[in-house]
Amino acid sequence: MFKKLMISSIVAITSLSSPLQMSAAAVEKEISVYVDGEKLHFDVYPKMINGNTLVPMRTIFERLGAAIEWNKDNYSIKATKGEQSVYLVIGKKDATVNGESLKLSQAPVMIDNVTYVPLRFISESMGTTVGWLSKNQTVTINSTPLEKIKVTRVKDGDTFVGQYTDGTSAGKQAVFRLIGVDTPEVLNGPIQFYGPEASKYTKDQLIGKTVYVSRDQTDDPYGRVLAYVYLEDGIFFNAALVSNGFARSMAIAPNTRWEGLFEQLESKAKEEHKGMWVQTEASNLSIDPVKNYVISKSKELGILQGEFHPEQLITKEQLLKSLLIVLFPEIKAVLLAKSFYELSQDEQFKEVLQYSIHVGLVLKDEVVNPDEPVTTVDAASILKRVMHVDSMEQGKTLSDFGIYALRSNPNEKLTYMDAILLMEKTNNAYQPIKDYLFHLKEAAKESEVIDQLSSTLSNRAMAEKISSFANRISLRNFSDVDGLTNLKTDATDVLKEVTKDIKSNWKDILNLAKIKNAIENANDSLDKADMALRKALDVN
Repeated sequence: MFKKLMISSIVAITSLSSPLQMSAAAVEKEISVYVDGEKLHFDVYPKMINGNTLVPMRTIFERLGAAIEWNKDNYSIKATKGEQSVYLVIGKKDATVNGESLKLSQAPVMIDNVTYVPLRFISESMGTTVGWLSKNQTVTINSTPLEKIKVTRVKDGDTFVGQYTDGTSAGKQAVFRLIGVDTPEVLNGPIQFYGPEASKYTKDQLIGKTVYVSRDQTDDPYGRVLAYVYLEDGIFFNAALVSNGFARSMAIAPNTRWEGLFEQLESKAKEEHKGMWVQTEASNLSIDPVKNYVISKSKELGILQGEFHPEQLITKEQLLKSLLIVLFPEIKAVLLAKSFYELSQDEQFKEVLQYSIHVGLVLKDEVVNPDEPVTTVDAASILKRVMHVDSMEQGKTLSDFGIYALRSNPNEKLTYMDAILLMEKTNNAYQPIKDYLFHLKEAAKESEVIDQLSSTLSNRAMAEKISSFANRISLRNFSDVDGLTNLKTDATDVLKEVTKDIKSNWKDILNLAKIKNAIENANDSLDKADMALRKALDVN
């Protein structure tokens, strides 16, 4: 996992964990080994010797894609995989990894003509990540590429915000959603049973820490990075959540690499009544508050007609009508009078429809088939337009503002529950984002004044500096807090120089005074934009 540290630390970690020190007979029947989601099946059970897990040599090397050379004269083993090479001798604690000599805490052994090798040592020598779930006697091995992330904020039990710390994405921030698991809700609708405990566990384990993420087949259409997360010590965090009863298994094709392990861990957690599976009245009733919340919201939005089922699919007409009511409540009475399609043909509604198209909520072709069910990707496309996130620099996505559906498959159809919780998130962030864009526009207006007046100054160096600053404001593409902070710092610096020049440059004093006033106005707008952006990022 961590190539720079691998060689220097490999001696110290040949033992998986102190809890493994038990009788060989008991452990051999309990230890499971998963490699990239596939459970390994050994002809003979792994062995526990001196606190080290040893597995049959050929099975583990072949699964890791390593070629084996066996020398029967001196009982030596040489394994190679790409540029990685390992040399071991039966009965000896001396080993060589990529030409570097190391001492093992447990030598390879031969028992009943089967050669056993230390699992963690071999796996990490081959460049994989090894984790240990002690409560389930399970070893997880990941060989897929990893990206290094610094966790900056935890949204809930299965979603966090982090910053890439290396590679071409270094410095970029993203929202990460754990693949294959689902923790009880604390953000979407009412708080579910064991949601606060799951969120606290994730915060305790991840906040401020460096983690390593790998991906599966696809990412989320709302912009979240769907990820398997590994801690510094190799622990597979997605699996740990399920193992400890903080999450349930939730497989959504095509991202199902570890589905088998998660299902096995959930089954075990249920048997032992861990975490959310503890037998209480609250756990049995945890879904009812969500349903009641969705029904209540449906009444507010005017889409509740007759018997209502949150699991029903929502149509394009219903989604668009509801979004218009949420974002433009002043037209609620008009919208509830007729269907969206009928309204689009009504002369009295043309102005409202044109405005909806203008703000990007609706495209003309989206009212052609009002009864068409809405997919996750449809909803994402509509919301991106209305929130104007595509116009922002730094690749901002809906998920940066906490807006995403419960479904990660882009072609999966949304239910009423999905849509209503999605609209609630949209409504929370809509006004702050609108305010942010408005204040940037106001700052840009002042930048035009600043740029025009700078051309009249006799001090050309000063004029160029002021003009450059004005051009930066006019771009209006600062979609991260750091960019706005830097721009405000530049505004303060330029303002100081202009104020100083006013006292000494009497020829340009009038225009310098106007420039000073415009910079102050622009800086005030940038302050307001900064506050609005921070609120938009944190509101959900």
